[in-house]
Amino acid sequence: MDLLSPWYLAGGLAVGLPLWLHLMRQRNPVRLAFSSLMFFRKRTETTIREKRLQYLLLLALRLALILLLALAFAKPIWERPPAAVAGEAPTLHLVAVDTSLSMQRGGRWEEALDEVEGIVDGMRDADRAQILANGPSVRVLTAATGDVAELRRALEELAPTDARNSYGDAIEAARTLVADEPGPVEVHIVSDLQRSAMPSRFQDLVLPGQARLTLHDVSGGDSTNWAIDSVKGSTRIYGEERPRLEVTVASFSDADVAKTVSLGVDGRIVGSERREVPAGGRAIYSFEITDPPRGFSRAEFRLEPDDELAADDVRRVALDNTEPEPILFISEDVRKRDLLYYREALEASASRRYTLESASPAEAERFDPGRYALVVLSDAPRIGSAFGTRLRDWVEAGGAAFVALGPNSVLARRSPLTDHELVQPLAAERGAAAFQVAGEADSSHWVASAAEGLRPVKFFLYAKVQAEEGDNIALRLGNGDPLLIEREIGGGRVLVFASTLDNVWNNLPLTPVFVPFVIEAARGLAGAEYAGGDAILGDVLELGTRRESGASLQVFDPAGRPVLNLSDSVSREALTLDSVGFYEIRGGSRAELLAVNPDPRESNLRKIEDDTLDLWRSTGGVEQMQASVAGAAPPPAAPWRIWRLLLGILVLAALLESLVANRHLDAVRGG
Repeated sequence: MDLLSPWYLAGGLAVGLPLWLHLMRQRNPVRLAFSSLMFFRKRTETTIREKRLQYLLLLALRLALILLLALAFAKPIWERPPAAVAGEAPTLHLVAVDTSLSMQRGGRWEEALDEVEGIVDGMRDADRAQILANGPSVRVLTAATGDVAELRRALEELAPTDARNSYGDAIEAARTLVADEPGPVEVHIVSDLQRSAMPSRFQDLVLPGQARLTLHDVSGGDSTNWAIDSVKGSTRIYGEERPRLEVTVASFSDADVAKTVSLGVDGRIVGSERREVPAGGRAIYSFEITDPPRGFSRAEFRLEPDDELAADDVRRVALDNTEPEPILFISEDVRKRDLLYYREALEASASRRYTLESASPAEAERFDPGRYALVVLSDAPRIGSAFGTRLRDWVEAGGAAFVALGPNSVLARRSPLTDHELVQPLAAERGAAAFQVAGEADSSHWVASAAEGLRPVKFFLYAKVQAEEGDNIALRLGNGDPLLIEREIGGGRVLVFASTLDNVWNNLPLTPVFVPFVIEAARGLAGAEYAGGDAILGDVLELGTRRESGASLQVFDPAGRPVLNLSDSVSREALTLDSVGFYEIRGGSRAELLAVNPDPRESNLRKIEDDTLDLWRSTGGVEQMQASVAGAAPPPAAPWRIWRLLLGILVLAALLESLVANRHLDAVRGG
C-alpha cells in the first residue's frame, strides 16, 4: 500500500477529542424529590448494560470518523502485481482474422466468422475488442470498442482475399496497437495456422508483455490441395519458331491423382495435357504455342478438375509477340568491333526486344532520333551539327542515349551530348596497378544490379570524367573515379560509360556480364523494364521508368478500370499490384500487359507443428521476464484507489454516528 499525501495522517491525532469526551467526562445527575409518583407513566427502565453498549458504539463510530477522514485525505492506493490485475481488470481482445487465399478452401471462412462472433459474444461488460484483417498486410477494421454492433458490422464487410498471410505482421501490429494499453490483452489469431505464413525469425512472433495468445484453428485438419506452382519459359515469343512453356503442378496430397492442364489464349483453348501427379510431388506439363496473335495476349493455364481451393488452379501469363524496338548505334570505329560486340549482346538476349541499326557520325545526318527507343554513341564526339541538334532536342523531349567514351572522346576533351569535361585523358594509373576494377555502387539506382556485375571486369584505360552538380554517379572505380554517370537533360536521360564497348580499354565484352549489362542499360534508358509477363500479388510496379517525359501513363486493373487519377498519371512513381488478373499499362507510344498471380506459397496448406504453437503461446510476458533479469522493474499494473472506498465508508459511518447519538441522548434524557 502507498500513500499519496502521508502528512494528512497527522489528522488522526484528533481521536483524542472523542476519547476525552467519553472517558474523562463524569455524569452527576441531579435528583429531585417528589411527594408522589402516582402521576408518572409506568415504563420499563433501560438497563445500565444497554446504555453502556450504546455508549461504546457511539465512541467507536466517532473514533472511526476521525481516522477515516485522515486516511481519506492521505489518499492510500494499493499497488497490485500484474497477475492479480489480469484476472480482474477489463481485457482488450485483439482479434486478427486471416483473410489470405488459403481461407477460401472449403468452409474455413464461415468457421472463422463463427469463431470471431463467439469471441465478441463472450466479452464481459467492461471488455473491449479490436478486429484486424491479416492478408494482404494488416488492416485495422475497428477501434478498440465494447460496441458489439460495431464489431459485427466490421465482420459483415470482411471477405477472404487472394493475398498471402504473415503471422509476423499480425504480431508486429499487435505490439504497436497495445503499446500504451495498461490492462491485460488477449491476442486472438483466427486462422488455418498455415506453416508458410510463419516469419523467417521466431523472434518476430514474441507477444507484447501484457498479452496472452489464443489460437483459433479453422483448418478442419485437412491440408489436401493441388495447384499450378509455376510457368517456365520465355513469354517474349516474337521470332520464336516454336515457343514452348512448361507448367509445374504441385501436389499436397497423400495419393496419386490424374490431373489435366489446359491452355487458353485470349479465351480460346489451344491445348491440353493430362498427367498423373504423384503424391506429395510435382508433374511437368509442356505446351507449344502455335500461331500466336500479334501484340500482347492473355494466356491462362487451368488445372482440372477443380479442388476445394480453386483460386490456385489457374495461372496467368502475358504473351508478348510485339515488334522489337529499334536502337540506333553510332560509332567512329572503322573496324566496328564495338558494334559487333553490342549486336551480339542484343541477339544473345532471350527477350529479343530490340533490333539494331548502325551508322557513322557522317551517315547519322539522315537519321531521325525520334524513330528509335535508344541512341548509342560509341566514342563518337564529332557528330554533325544538324543531327546533334535533333538528338539533343529529342533527349530534352524525353528521349534516352547511352554514351560510351574512348580515345576519340578523350582527344576532343568533351563527352558527346552531355559536354562533360574529360580532365585527364587516358587516365590509366599503371604506376599503381595494371588495371582498375569497379568499386562502390549506388544500390538505389535503376542500373544497380547490372553495375554490381561489373566488379570482375578489368579496366586498363578509362576517361576521367569531371562530374558536375546534378549528376547521378551509379558506379565508381576502385580509386573513386566515376565509371557510370547518369545525367538528366530536360525530360530525358543520358548514361555515360567512362570506357569503351570494345575489348581495347577493358575486357568487358569478353566476360559473361556484358550481355546483362547491355540489356539492363537499354531497358532502363528506353523505359521498358518489363516484368517477364507475370508478377506476384503485392509486388510493386515501377512507373517512373515506363513514363515518357511530359507524357501521362495510365494503368488499367483486371476489371478494366483506370487505377491512376490525372495527377498520378504524370507523377506517381510506383503502384502496388493488389488484384489478381491482367494489368494493362499504356503510356506514349508503348503498351504493356502484365499478369498478376497469387503467391504460390499459399497453396501449401500444411499446418504449423504443435510444439511450435506451444512455444508461441508461451511468449506472453517475455518482455516482463527479460526486464526483471536485466534489473528493470516490470510494467506497472493499475493500482486500486482505496481512498475512494474510504470516502464511502466515511459517509456511512457519519450516518450511523448520527443515529446512534440520537438514540443515546434519548436514552440519557429518558433515564
